[in-house]
Amino acid sequence: MKKIILALLAVATIGTANAQKNTVLVYGNVGISSDKADNGNGNEYKSLDWNINPGVGFQFTDNITVGLQGGIMSNFDEWRSPMATPAVGWDRRAMENREWTAGAFFRYTYPVSKVFALFTQVDLSYVSGQDVMENENRVVDNASNSVVETVTYNYDYYNGFQGTITPMVQVFVMDGMALNFSYGGLMYRTISYDTPLSPARTASNGAVDQSNFSFTWGKQFNFGISKNIGRCCKKTGNVKPGDDLRPMNMEAGGNDDDE
Repeated sequence: MKKIILALLAVATIGTANAQKNTVLVYGNVGISSDKADNGNGNEYKSLDWNINPGVGFQFTDNITVGLQGGIMSNFDEWRSPMATPAVGWDRRAMENREWTAGAFFRYTYPVSKVFALFTQVDLSYVSGQDVMENENRVVDNASNSVVETVTYNYDYYNGFQGTITPMVQVFVMDGMALNFSYGGLMYRTISYDTPLSPARTASNGAVDQSNFSFTWGKQFNFGISKNIGRCCKKTGNVKPGDDLRPMNMEAGGNDDDE
């Protein structure tokens, strides 16, 4: 990993320029994590979490970018444990949280050099999600030689608002393309559930309205890629005054002088 980072920094030092005004910024953050545990007695646990957060904006100045951002995510946890004799079987409990967000962002960038920049991004988002709980019980009764299986589902829906402030370090690796690193930030979140005291929800004793403030600096690592596309509003190149007005005579033996 260290060699990869050093190689990227070496590439970045060759003719790299910071993102400039009048460009379109496109970025995306992707994360995935999984965990699995087995204590050897039949008790098992596994989880799978993933998220995708894209955004697009316009860089009005060398420091200020404004645009739209959003994301989708899923957190899945599953527990499985065996049942005692004489009935042979197992209990399974699964919990999944699915959520999407959409809103606007404001970014202030401070260039440190042609390679490095620091920026702080403020995201304001509408939030909508669903909690799903699945309980499954399967019993093999040897006495009656029968299998009894019971599955129940509980759903809970919510929506609300959240705001985040995230400081990040930006490393440019080629024209307009950069790697972005952060170690957490600040978030305020307020949501309302459709159903009070739902079996699918255990947080805050099942309260309908929930608000929380979190500080994750130093506790969370994020990685992303961004790209500034073209200087769409400014002509570049070696253009001299009057070049676009001077006619060109393409006839053989012709010249540009007036008769």
